[in-house]
Amino acid sequence: MKYKLLLPLLAAVATSGSAAPPSADGGKWGGGWGYATSPATKAVRDTLPAGTYRYRLRSSQSGDGVSFVFTNPAGAVPLEIIGATVAHASTDEGFGLDEATRMSVTFNAGSNARIEAGISLTSHAVDLIVKAGDDLILTIQTGAPSTTVGGNAGFPVAFSEAAIPADGAGLEPRKLRPFITRMAVRNPPAACTVVTMGDSITEGARGTRTGWRGWPGVLARRLAERKGPHCGVVNMGISGNRLLRDGRGTAAVDRFDRDIASVPGVTHLILLEGINDIWRSATPGEPPVAAADLIAGYRRIIDMAHTRGIRVIGGTMTPGWGSKYLSREMEQVRQETNQWIRKGGGFDAVIDFEAALRDGGSPPAIKRPFDSGDKLHPGDNGYEAMGRAVSLSPFQPPSS
Repeated sequence: MKYKLLLPLLAAVATSGSAAPPSADGGKWGGGWGYATSPATKAVRDTLPAGTYRYRLRSSQSGDGVSFVFTNPAGAVPLEIIGATVAHASTDEGFGLDEATRMSVTFNAGSNARIEAGISLTSHAVDLIVKAGDDLILTIQTGAPSTTVGGNAGFPVAFSEAAIPADGAGLEPRKLRPFITRMAVRNPPAACTVVTMGDSITEGARGTRTGWRGWPGVLARRLAERKGPHCGVVNMGISGNRLLRDGRGTAAVDRFDRDIASVPGVTHLILLEGINDIWRSATPGEPPVAAADLIAGYRRIIDMAHTRGIRVIGGTMTPGWGSKYLSREMEQVRQETNQWIRKGGGFDAVIDFEAALRDGGSPPAIKRPFDSGDKLHPGDNGYEAMGRAVSLSPFQPPSS
């Protein structure tokens, strides 16, 4: 049988609804996977047919149970879920699943859920043992057409209007922004979760690795390989996102509660934002952006995080000289801002991503082996270098 495959790109703005993991079982929860929502726009919004959608998610945390947050875009038609299951992947790649581990994902209304536009809904806990690095296959059946929106980066999915075989044969992966926006893991061995907030460079755009996605995935892999308790990593990057103003997705200063504070067990935040603010400031109708403006935005997020006991680690903006995005004046703003990140004392710690990628030129450009081809976004080798530039010493479980 041949399977019809689409290219759905789904994003959402979670404005209300249940977004916390279930707690009736008394277990502790930590973040294990994430994909931040971004808004629908009329230019890229499309309708997906009812059918079966299958996702492959790599957990960055270990535990004895999982739960999922599903999100429907603002302005979308209601998302009608008529069934969902989760299982361990049966192969190293693709969408095959281990039927012996397959379990139902349920909600307050049972196997069905109707999610209105702009709403997030959390599933009940599923008693499934998972280890850091395990790939899970989440299968979702929709009973009616749903809404998708585009983005610069996506996530592998298989879609079919017919029944999907368990071995995933004949299914071709495509890119989307998924129905699911977060996975939590119950009873992680360490009550420690790192959330990464940023733009396309954090989301993993122009990278080809889908398991450990982008530089946050490299960090997650390194933490999982470390002996003893480790932190889970939740990637909340959005391609096109800005620090101070809405771009693709809500501005970073305004999505803290939704994308950071709502992640179960969050203890650390890595912030890498600002390059889109700088280059977009030169477009018609946009106000100028100076280093002082970006610094004020960083301070807002730092204050919000510290109020909740979250440590904040600042990442220097990566080099982009020679790309179409930066003029000499913009490059000056980038360098002034990076100098404050390094020396200003606002962050609890600093990761010098620029130093990890820059060549020896002045202004610095991204090293050719690390470039994806546009002289701004890293490729897989660049993401590897960024992830390895992160010291693991700040990421320790709480003392009690």
